[in-house]
Amino acid sequence: MTKPGGWKHSPETRSKIAATRRSQMSDPAERTKIAEATKARMADPAVRQRIREGMLRASGSADELRTLRAVWRATRPTVRAGFLAELLEPICQAREGDQS
Repeated sequence: MTKPGGWKHSPETRSKIAATRRSQMSDPAERTKIAEATKARMADPAVRQRIREGMLRASGSADELRTLRAVWRATRPTVRAGFLAELLEPICQAREGDQS
């Protein structure tokens, strides 16, 4: 769990983790060992699903976007066009003012 508005680890801990990872990745044998362990873990569909769900939760917007897309698809094309025209009107007016 990350801290509100921040990182999970302190800057010192992050630099230690980065140094450890750099040393592991510079050693071909260690890199191969990590790759094999990752392949073994990722072979389980439940692990992949947990990762997928975690990434969606972390994004925080997946449910909102899904709802917005469903409502957008259910809306009549004329209503969509009117909404877009209303939304983009200030931008178009500003551009017309710049060109004058």
